[in-house]
Amino acid sequence: MKHKEKILGFYKLIRADKPVGTLLLLWPTLSAFIVLTKGNPDLFLMSLFVLGTFLMRSAGCVINDYFDMEFDGSVDRTKDRPLVTGVIKPSEALTLFLLLLLFSCSLLIWMNWLAVKVALLGLGLAIFYPLTKRFFAIPQFFLGLAFSWGIIMVSAVELNKINTVSLILFVSCFFWILAYDTAYAMSDKEDDIKVGLRSSALTFGNKVVHFFISFHLISLGIWSLLGYELNMHPLFYLSSLAWLALIIYQYGLVRNYDRGKCFLAFKSNNWVGFSLFIGSLLGTNL
Repeated sequence: MKHKEKILGFYKLIRADKPVGTLLLLWPTLSAFIVLTKGNPDLFLMSLFVLGTFLMRSAGCVINDYFDMEFDGSVDRTKDRPLVTGVIKPSEALTLFLLLLLFSCSLLIWMNWLAVKVALLGLGLAIFYPLTKRFFAIPQFFLGLAFSWGIIMVSAVELNKINTVSLILFVSCFFWILAYDTAYAMSDKEDDIKVGLRSSALTFGNKVVHFFISFHLISLGIWSLLGYELNMHPLFYLSSLAWLALIIYQYGLVRNYDRGKCFLAFKSNNWVGFSLFIGSLLGTNL
């Protein structure tokens, strides 16, 4: 029974039971493959990125829980995490983190030197982000950089350069992440106050919903303008319409600051990401 508890603890530590985080990383990365290659991505590289996204998201969850275990026990949502309950020891978590990084780095042998350098910068962001919640007013800024980094990696791997289109995609994704993680922060607002952590929900105060909508609309506007500049097929704009509909839906969820509905708004961004991927396919392959 003890071994089963340990295995389940590792399973929960890497958030394998909560795949939405991996999907939120994966959709913009796959969309970048489609857009940057004009619908002709290297399928082998795409498969490596799918695996790498899972590994790096898992590693990010492990190091986040390691840094936050002193706070997580005081928060209802996180008090049962494996490091808090003692099912997983801190040394075991660090070992798992290093193994996940090792497996992730092993994927780089199929990639070019620029991708290796970009990956090292991305690793630094992934490790640094959890610490920013202690001192930076809007730690979502660093999460936005870290979670958008896959787009820069795709550009490095497929094009062997970071071009203008990849940077525009990066900025669009960055503002989208600011939006959805602000909704996440709204669901955690009371707990963050209790343990003394920073977040955009606390920093923006009673204007947080305005910022949430603004971030979404900025991201949507950049995405739509990029489609126009790249002369995408008209069906590409179905993704923009779907995104707009989801923004309206999410506004209805977050406007009254109900923590359960704010978390539901966060999770619904999986459908935003899915619509971006479908829009990329329709825009480049028709």
